[in-house]
Amino acid sequence: MQQSYFKESTTILVRLLDSSIWQSSNEGYTWDRLFPEETFLVFYHHIFTPDRAYLITPSGKFFYTTDTGRTWYYLTAPKPPNTFGAQVLQFHPDNSDWIIWTGDEACSSDAGAQCHAEAHFSRDNGRKWSFVEKYVRNCAWARDKGLLVDPSQILCESYRDKTGSQRFFQMGTNPMQLVSGRDFYKKQKKMFDDVVGFAKFSEYLIVAEVRIFFESSACGGTEERMHAVSARSALA
Repeated sequence: MQQSYFKESTTILVRLLDSSIWQSSNEGYTWDRLFPEETFLVFYHHIFTPDRAYLITPSGKFFYTTDTGRTWYYLTAPKPPNTFGAQVLQFHPDNSDWIIWTGDEACSSDAGAQCHAEAHFSRDNGRKWSFVEKYVRNCAWARDKGLLVDPSQILCESYRDKTGSQRFFQMGTNPMQLVSGRDFYKKQKKMFDDVVGFAKFSEYLIVAEVRIFFESSACGGTEERMHAVSARSALA
């Protein structure tokens, strides 16, 4: 079950275990089911624009509101939502219509030899989409309320070797790089070779990086002993 209010309003959305979504505009006294012919995987409130929300279906069709749920519209994303556990939608702090969608590619069959996640961005709230990167775990806008970097900059956790099924990638066999791309990812720069993930905190970008440590063995050689994750911070 998922539930959340629109900020500064009496309107609440609830997603039930049967994949239906319900809306109340009076703090739960009465309820209306939204689009009963649809099933929904998740919904998102726009974290920077409180009157916006998005309802995500398994097909890539999504519904959105820009007026706290008074009216809803639908559009189609470039790919079905990803099944890798990544957040499907990422939002921009300054431009409400700028969104990033992370979806599945070549994952429709059980075999899925080239199944992977792909990210696309839109500058008109999902009417038109542009490709960002494939074989990613997460892509997000670099800019945040306290991290005042290039508004067009996108950060991606991107696997180095872009082939095979992403479902079978394991740590140590295909490093996940952190790549920064200005001008909507056209001007790319690799920031880290092997990361666990990143987060934004105030004016800092916090990166968890994989480090491999070696220790001398009794016979004078070296062996891989462990992966140690260290947190590193840097301005974007």
